[in-house]
Amino acid sequence: MPTGRDATLIADALKPAGLLTVPCGSARELVVEIDKGAGALLVAEEALEPESLRLIVQVLNQQPIWSDLPVIVFSSRSGRPEALLTNLGSKINATVAERPIKIAMLLSAVRGALRARQRQYQTRDLLRQLEQADEQKDLFLATLSHELRTPLNSILGWIQILRGRKLDEAATKHALEVIERNAHGQADMISDILFVSRIITGKLEIKKEPVDLADVVSQVIDMIRPVADGKSITLSVDTSGYEPAPIEGDAERLQQVLINLLTNATKFTPEGGRILVTLRRAGSNVSISVTDNGQGINPQFLPYVFERFRQADSTYVRRIGGLGLGLAIVHHLVELHGGTVTAQSDGKDCGATFTVLLPIADGNQLSATRAAQGEMKNAFAQNGTDLHGLTAMVVEDDDDSREMLATTLRICGVNTVTVDSVDEALKKLPELRPDFLISDIGMPGRDGYELIEKVRALSPEEGGRTLAIALTGYVSVQDRGLAIRAGYQEHLPKPVDTGRLIELLSELAKRGDGIGPEKRNGHAN
Repeated sequence: MPTGRDATLIADALKPAGLLTVPCGSARELVVEIDKGAGALLVAEEALEPESLRLIVQVLNQQPIWSDLPVIVFSSRSGRPEALLTNLGSKINATVAERPIKIAMLLSAVRGALRARQRQYQTRDLLRQLEQADEQKDLFLATLSHELRTPLNSILGWIQILRGRKLDEAATKHALEVIERNAHGQADMISDILFVSRIITGKLEIKKEPVDLADVVSQVIDMIRPVADGKSITLSVDTSGYEPAPIEGDAERLQQVLINLLTNATKFTPEGGRILVTLRRAGSNVSISVTDNGQGINPQFLPYVFERFRQADSTYVRRIGGLGLGLAIVHHLVELHGGTVTAQSDGKDCGATFTVLLPIADGNQLSATRAAQGEMKNAFAQNGTDLHGLTAMVVEDDDDSREMLATTLRICGVNTVTVDSVDEALKKLPELRPDFLISDIGMPGRDGYELIEKVRALSPEEGGRTLAIALTGYVSVQDRGLAIRAGYQEHLPKPVDTGRLIELLSELAKRGDGIGPEKRNGHAN
């Protein structure tokens, strides 16, 4: 707000440096420019008469908490700058420039003020991001509570019905199916949350081996088709543009990518809709596209579709449930494979297309890996082991889990002893000499790692070579490695897939390590 000719001179001096200057003839004009987003104020001392100063200070005090607008005051009175700065310092962020001021010094002062203002803008943006993150966190926690309680409502409700009433066989079967379906749904949600936690903490690792995406697509289509058929959705695959081209990656994680994309598509596609999976060669990449004619994506939401905990509809009246984690998981897994994933939609009710691009690997390595995998499967099929007559000790502090595991093992003919602590296990194991030790890791007092350490310190006659499987809710690659290094032969995540548990026991029994010759191949003398 320099006056008269000074305003024009300053504007002319700053213009060649690319600095836009707007001359103001009064304090009120200056206030208007502040509201428009001025980066710094240049004010002549003579313009700071009491009323103008009061108005400027009032406006600056009303700025957001992050804002401390720099003010450069031109002073021409000898000895006055110090007094002026003292007077203004407690009210505004002022710097006094004594006249006459050289152009170089003026430019330096203005640029310094603008740099300070830029840092304030960065603080503003960070505060906005934190506020948005806080809002997203609160929204996610509310959604999480709802999504976890909903299946729990069905599970507990049907259990009460089964306890309180005598149902016929068909009704009982239906009740058990509902309980199982909701329990699996709840387990999937918990798995997603833990998976994202591993992503955030950088603990997620993937295997690197050649994978043919045609196999991945085929397997996932078989898994998803029943869900699509249930909604009368036409699920089709187009591989006409595909040439066998292996990519380097983790087949299990790539299945997870496609499962998430197809689950998302079936969720947002109405009954009678269509989903098309296209697999093709795209230069040095393999492309997988999932296209549906469903709900579509709002253009405003499209840039955020792969962000964690983001959902296009977060209201209480939303028609589609979920935690908003599936696409974030897809994005991260694809990046770990050196690829990209994009989303395209023309808006509401126009459907959506998600496209994954993955770099091609060496085909010779793929052939070798396939052959090795085939040999392993054939060997297992030919040498399957019966578990009847073998003995297992289950170490689990949770009563319900312990009972479930014991029931599963006994159904398969395994003699089973259960204990609820490490101390009891160490006391009974040398006497019992079980063929298998199946132990939880996280237990009060002494954990599963301490248990296996003590077991491996025993002599073979006392059970020191007992075959052991770790059961744990800690499911990362690092957790598996920790269990194996501690002395367990296998690591099985919770919730326990009982079918997989029996498979692992059969594989361990087939090896024979730690099982007496009279019991090998599943036959007790």
